[in-house]
Amino acid sequence: MLQAHRLLSSLNLTLKNVKQMPDTVHQSDIPPQIDPAAHGFFLDLDGTLAPIVDNPQDVSLPDRTRHLLTRLVAATDGAVAVVSGRALADVDRILGTLQLPISGSHGMELRLANGAGGSADQSGMPNPVIDRVEEFAVLHGVTSERKPGAIALHYRKTPDQADACRAFVDTLTSEDETLRALHGKMVSEVALKGIDKGGALEKISATDGFVGRTPIMVGDDVTDEDGFRAAQAQGGFGIKIGTGETHAVHRLDDVEAFADWLELILR
Repeated sequence: MLQAHRLLSSLNLTLKNVKQMPDTVHQSDIPPQIDPAAHGFFLDLDGTLAPIVDNPQDVSLPDRTRHLLTRLVAATDGAVAVVSGRALADVDRILGTLQLPISGSHGMELRLANGAGGSADQSGMPNPVIDRVEEFAVLHGVTSERKPGAIALHYRKTPDQADACRAFVDTLTSEDETLRALHGKMVSEVALKGIDKGGALEKISATDGFVGRTPIMVGDDVTDEDGFRAAQAQGGFGIKIGTGETHAVHRLDDVEAFADWLELILR
């Protein structure tokens, strides 16, 4: 009862300041207390399942969240997938013994629960692009990260470099029609076009264990918007974690509020 009251109070405060994108559907106050057995869950990692920290390599899954995920997997007969911007191997490292379907690198990588999957059939990031991004990182004191189909600039430790990183990535991607810019929380990425979290959700939704279920996409960042739209196009819904404009129809304050909601639906 205390958790439910805290969740409702948190949501009511958050929703007073909700901003919506011009073409978004009407946003309601609280995610419904649905039956997990009828749904498929598509969950972002950083900022959704685990708190964001200064060093991306220091992210870990809270014990409470790990326990709730285990219960959610049982309640859905395995229809729980992680859809992350991290490389698949990095998601594996954080999840540890939890064996879930995973989409990594914003949809570039996919592995189902049975081990099937692989990287998207696209050529890799051009070497000259990688070189330019890594040179920029050294000059500006930010961290670069190579991923399948993308290269990222992390500036959480140097927030004063945010504008420079965003401008650099925008300029670089405008010079090559095969590339796109992805801007998230303290990260900007150069990525190959044609792959996103919405496509990942659609692929996983069509696999055994997810077919016939109503999809729920949960995420905290701009790169999750494609997933929200894809879930809602299939009759499901998105849950935005935190502030910011969104196409999702529901919103929760933070990682802990999402865990509170999971507690409610798993009763």
